Formats: sequence, C-alpha cells, structure tokens
Amino acid sequence: MRCILASLVALAACGSRRAAPDPDELNPVEQAQLAELSPLGPLPPDPTNAVADDARAARLGQMLFFDEELSGPLLADSALGKAGEPAKVSCATCHGGPALDDQHSRPNHVSIGTGVGSRNSPPLVNAAFYRWSNWGGRFDSQWSLVLGAIENPEVMNGTRLAVVRTVFAKYRAEYDALFPLRLDPALDPAAPDAARFPAAAKPKAAGTADGSWEAMSASDRDLVDRSYANVGKAIAAYLRLLVARNAPFDRYVAGDRTAISAAARRGVRLYLTHCKSCHGGPHFQDDAFHAIGVAQFGAHVPATDLGRFGDVPPLLASRFAAWGPHSDAKTPSSLAQEPVQRGQFRTPTLRNVAVTAPYMHAGQFATLAAVVAFYNVGGGTVDGVVKDREMKPLGLTPTQRADLVELMGTLTDTAVPPQLLVDTSR
Repeated sequence: MRCILASLVALAACGSRRAAPDPDELNPVEQAQLAELSPLGPLPPDPTNAVADDARAARLGQMLFFDEELSGPLLADSALGKAGEPAKVSCATCHGGPALDDQHSRPNHVSIGTGVGSRNSPPLVNAAFYRWSNWGGRFDSQWSLVLGAIENPEVMNGTRLAVVRTVFAKYRAEYDALFPLRLDPALDPAAPDAARFPAAAKPKAAGTADGSWEAMSASDRDLVDRSYANVGKAIAAYLRLLVARNAPFDRYVAGDRTAISAAARRGVRLYLTHCKSCHGGPHFQDDAFHAIGVAQFGAHVPATDLGRFGDVPPLLASRFAAWGPHSDAKTPSSLAQEPVQRGQFRTPTLRNVAVTAPYMHAGQFATLAAVVAFYNVGGGTVDGVVKDREMKPLGLTPTQRADLVELMGTLTDTAVPPQLLVDTSR
C-alpha cells in the first residue's frame, strides 16, 4: 500500500511539473489573432492579366526575366560596365538576393542598374500576393511594374520597341502561340515594310521634343504598346510562381511550439500589441500607404521623395493601368492625388525581412534593430508630411526590441522551386 501511495505521489509531482504554465503562452484572444497570420492562402486572381496563370506564359516570362537584351545602354560607369556600353542587365541581375531582392542596394541604399535609382527595390518572393508592387503606388499590377522598370533609365534603360523586336527575334513562336495578338511581321528587319518600326523607341519624356516614337503612326504605336503589355504579362505570370510558404513561424502556428525560440514567442505578443494594425494578416502587411516620417538620407538617396503623392499622377496617365486600354479586364478606380499622400509609402511585408536589408523605401536603415529603434521612438519628422496617427512611441526595453527582431527572423522562407531560378533565356 505504501508503495502504491508513493507511486501516486510521484506521478502527481511529475504531472505538476509538466503542468507548470509557460509564461510566453498566448491567451485565447491572442491565439485567435495568431491563427489569422498563417498559412498563406491561394494567390489572388489578376483579372487584368488573362495569362496570369498560364504555364506557357510563365515559361516565356522566365526566359524574359533572365534576358539581358531587354535593357539599353549604361548611363554611367559602374560595376556593370562603362557609360554608353550596351548594358548586361536583366530583371535577374538586380533581383538576385536571397528573396529575389535587390542585391545592388546593400552598399548603396538605393537600387543600382543602368543608372542610380531613387529607391530600394522590394523583394519578389511572394510579391504576387500584394495589391501594389512598388513603394509609392506608381503601378497597380505586376505586369505594369515590369514595363516601367524596363524603360526606366536608372533600372534597365530599355525601350518598348527594342523589347518587342527582341521577342520577335528570339521568342516569336512562344509569344504567337500564347497571345491572340501575334507579332507584326514588319518587326523582321528584312521585311519590305520594316521601316514602319524603328530599331528602338519609346514615348518621349515630358517637355522634350518629339522623337522616333512620335513619328510612328498611331495604329503602329498601339500595336507595339499591346505587344509590350503582353511581354509584361508573361513576366508577371512567371513572378506568380515565386512563392514560399513554410517559414518557421508558419510551423509554429501549425502547432510546432519548438519551431521558434522563446525570444521569438515573446516577440509574438509584442507584435500583436504594437505591429499588427499595419503589418497584419498572413502577409504581414496591409497593402496600404502610411507616412511614418522617414527622412531622406544615405548614399545616392535623393533629397526629396513625396511617395504616393508623387506616384499617383503618372499612374493616372498610364496606358498600362488596370483600367487602361491594355488591361484584359478594366478595373475601375476612384484614385486621385490628395495632399495627405505626401510622404506615404506602402507597408512592406515582414516575410523574409531578415534577409532583405537595407530597409525603408530608400534603404535608410541597414539593420532590423535600427528599424525597431525608429518605431520605438514613434518614427521621425519630415517637413510637410502628416505622420500616421498609429506612429506613437512604444517604450520597449532593449530586450523587447531584440525579441521583435528575433520574431521577424522566423518569417524567413525563400525556398522557391529551384527550376524557377535557372536562366532559360536564349
């Protein structure tokens, strides 16, 4: 009998030890909030892109993503070559970091392509989930962002006509099999009417004289625009495959309490209290724009950037907008430029944030610790910018700030299918 009693006491003691509460365990309300953060759902449809989920388009898009012939000449001497030389720049040249982020921005704050950019390019892994593809809302689809990047003098310095000619010369069969609008035979330099299309041309910059693009007939310009839009749509179909869903945090939410550290678990509660309002949902961002008062500083960073306020007008004027003539489904918009947009930038995702330094729209901060410290004091102050009302001092201790950084490290998963990172260009 004494042995039985002793065994029961021992079992009770053991059970008591196992039942000791975990101080980092979330309460029921926090558990419900946690469940909203994972897993990633399906990709949202893109009605503006009829080939968004066509495997043939993705294969063509992968070829184009790695093709350096879509770019134009370098604007200045750089690590990529000498000014005036044909650039050896593709989408993949810059987006070659761990999360297909801009590897050239790390020592420079801003992106470096054929020239020096004004912002830090966001990563591409999981980017197809987001409503806006850039910092200020200049583009409202991934395919239109691609088109803007190719013709941007500081990024790839290409022209839409040169791009369409390259596709005709190298990928005509793939293109014509995919799109009802086939490439015009006059794009062949040996065609009798080849003079209709200059070797390279794009719309003139505002305030400059007419060029070879304006000399073309309106119908030929429209034909090139539609073909160029299809190039962007093929690349966007490829980008939709660059998805990674299995970060340690996702395994933690699924029930594996060993997937993240105790410090990261403490960081979860801090995140739910201080960060979730803007960096919410499974994508840890709200697809909205906020002014947080980040000053313009750092190598190559321009003195002024009005953010969304400056990006709305060119979007409204774009022929490649979601409501424009080259969108496959016209998406109505009530977008307008408003004073409150000054200094607003898109909320970036926290997924893969630990491997995508530098941070903020112009790479102002080199580390996540610096970013958390900035938020801890309630952000900054920029003349003429009305800071978001959510930006208030947090009063976090050094340990708490470190716990938030630890949590962000658990959101890393860059394991896209390896075959998608192979250069398939010709």
